[in-house]
Amino acid sequence: MPTCAKMAFAVLLLLGSAIAAAAQDAETCRTGKGDWIGACSRVVTSSRSTRDEVGNAYINRGQHYYEIRDYENALKDFDRAIPLRPKWLQLAYGNRGNVYYQTGEDEKAIDSYDKAVEIDPQYAAAYTARGLLYEKMGLTERARADYEAALGAKSVFADQKWAHETARAHLDDLKGK
Repeated sequence: MPTCAKMAFAVLLLLGSAIAAAAQDAETCRTGKGDWIGACSRVVTSSRSTRDEVGNAYINRGQHYYEIRDYENALKDFDRAIPLRPKWLQLAYGNRGNVYYQTGEDEKAIDSYDKAVEIDPQYAAAYTARGLLYEKMGLTERARADYEAALGAKSVFADQKWAHETARAHLDDLKGK
């Protein structure tokens, strides 16, 4: 094999390896298995990543930070995702609302949940979480309306089961109030 052909073949092998590694990073970032923060960081900094991939990687990394209670970094990543307007933008707002909820910033949480359901009226978890805040604030009718909206929503996200079960339980608790 001539030297040029060997070099071209080596370049193709390296390129193929880089593409496979990028795909693996995107999958690890999405699933949270393995070095997920590192994988998400590589997706964010890769010149091969699209704007949508970067935005969703910020959302995923933010969610992973949230899960380990690193709310400061979670909030930063959700905020970085929003201007990129990725496919799952409603998650950036909903998850940002969750951070604010956990840190006691109820008005900011409600604002974030408002934006999440404005983008995706089927986002059941955002209705339920906002309903929990309204209930905590003594705004029973608003809470009831959000729980009912959550039960009517058909979300594509895994937290729909939690949203429906929680909304149903709280609606039962609100009977007679």
